[in-house]
Amino acid sequence: MTRFSSLEFDDAGGQPERHAGEPIRDERYFQDQAIRSCLHGDFELGLRNYSRALECNSHFLPGWAGQIRMLIELGEYKEAVIWADKAMELFPEHPEFLSHKATASFRDGRFDKAMAFSDHALSLDNPGPWVWLTRMEILLKQNRRIAETCIPKAVACAGPETSLIRLQAGRILSRYGYYACAMDLLSEAVRDFPKSPLAWYELGHCQHKLGQRNQARTSLEQAKILRPDWDLVDSESAAVEDRFWKRLLGRFF
Repeated sequence: MTRFSSLEFDDAGGQPERHAGEPIRDERYFQDQAIRSCLHGDFELGLRNYSRALECNSHFLPGWAGQIRMLIELGEYKEAVIWADKAMELFPEHPEFLSHKATASFRDGRFDKAMAFSDHALSLDNPGPWVWLTRMEILLKQNRRIAETCIPKAVACAGPETSLIRLQAGRILSRYGYYACAMDLLSEAVRDFPKSPLAWYELGHCQHKLGQRNQARTSLEQAKILRPDWDLVDSESAAVEDRFWKRLLGRFF
């Protein structure tokens, strides 16, 4: 039994008792909570909220997609593939689930499978923004310039998810060391999500890698204010200061 066995659900609902004046805790409510968790950088909580959305409605497509994305964020790539296959039992050959399956396979080192899933997703009608982001990630790993052409394609079909897609595109670029390219997208992300620790952290990380110490400190301080208990921000801030002192001392020794 894996630690994700508790994600199983049925059609019975699972909506808690509601008191007067409280919002209806349906699948949309838990989807909103999951997005807030993601912007907070808390992917475990995001996973739980997407799972609760599916407890309310097991045919809620955004709940399936979000749950798979959270598994990928948590590095649970094999679990993500399993849940993508479960999703496609309800939504056969859906391009978004195929693309998430491709991302999970790719990050798990199975390049050929990832490319095949990505090719399949792009061959279907109406590939959405996540399909294009997956394609970009695969191409970036190959150092192919064409990868960046996937970003406007993803944004063009993102609709209300546009800001989230820009943030994710910036995070992917940063993941593979394209810090300068990521900066514009992440700068937009902190304008769109000024209360997101994740957006500020990702911007600070890129600024650090580009040697922009003061800007990185400001961004990471903002992330720390928004999420004081985040160890990842503390580690990045320490790395910024360590790099500064090493450079300074290197001038004398």
